[in-house]
Amino acid sequence: MKQVNDRTEWSNPIARILFDRDRTMITVRSQRELASLINQAKANKATARILTMIDGADAATRSMIESVRTEVNQRLRDALSLLIQTQEICVSEGIPFTVIKSLDAMPDIGHDIDLLVGRKLGLVRSMLLARFQCSPVTLTFCDRQAGKFSTFIRGFESDFELYTRVSQLGEEYYPEDTIINRRMKHSLPQGDTYLCSPEDTLLIACIHTMYRHQKIRLSDLKVAWVALNSDLDLNYVLQVVSSAGIEQGFAAFITILTRMCKSILEGEPLPSKVQSYTSRILSSDSLLSRILRDLQMTFPLKIPLRLAVLLFLYKSATDLIHARFDSSVRSALAPALLVLDKLIPFKLQKAASIRIW
Repeated sequence: MKQVNDRTEWSNPIARILFDRDRTMITVRSQRELASLINQAKANKATARILTMIDGADAATRSMIESVRTEVNQRLRDALSLLIQTQEICVSEGIPFTVIKSLDAMPDIGHDIDLLVGRKLGLVRSMLLARFQCSPVTLTFCDRQAGKFSTFIRGFESDFELYTRVSQLGEEYYPEDTIINRRMKHSLPQGDTYLCSPEDTLLIACIHTMYRHQKIRLSDLKVAWVALNSDLDLNYVLQVVSSAGIEQGFAAFITILTRMCKSILEGEPLPSKVQSYTSRILSSDSLLSRILRDLQMTFPLKIPLRLAVLLFLYKSATDLIHARFDSSVRSALAPALLVLDKLIPFKLQKAASIRIW
């Protein structure tokens, strides 16, 4: 296999398993090779889903696989228990909420549980702190601007996050009430919860990867793929994309998904309406098209700084046209913050408690 930074590049095998295009067992020859595979699967939020397709060549490696499997199962139980216990605050007070992102890749779970509660965040936070033994997490500058709350709750490995809106630094995309009102009830072994509609799942995946985290994991693409191949309302999705000012970000996200599909899914196409929309956006933007052509398709795929800056500048201009002046200013501020975040080493930011992005 191709070597990247003296380690095996596992993007394609992981993608083929995630998208059910290869059910051939991967035999790892050593604990070192297994660690490389697991690290990349974890970075792509795909560990649980590839574990069933991994076998070890010797007893030590097979023992390591079982250890990882036990750890993954424990994390899943921990996260779901945290969700059920904490959402009871919202349920008991009649506060509408929806889980965002956290359960999109089940049985793979990230490091936190995210609830979108909108304008009720202050009330939910106060009740959470009163009911549980919590250790609030120091937020980045952007998180504070977005009104996010993050905490560790004693007795759980996962942390818990509350969102007032889908945002990075307070810029607007579309109303949180719309997302919450469109939520769907979902049953878990531990109890019921609420998840986003397929349309909102797709939109949030795009917004968080392109405008918040600046990276795309294979799991994010699988989430988008499932949503696009469900019975979703594409007119609603594209209307939100247009009004939110994320046409270029959505086109970039879909282009990356399309390229991955061509290499992994034997060219299986996305819905024609999405392809047409993406082609129209890119045909009128040679700079964006050129940046996307230069992307290296290894995952997680880091969004280049110039692309992230360009997307926020486009959004700022659209926000200004739509008279969302505060959002326009915040979107225009994002490129400077992104550059500062790149220039100031992470260790220095952490030491000075001035985390930026």
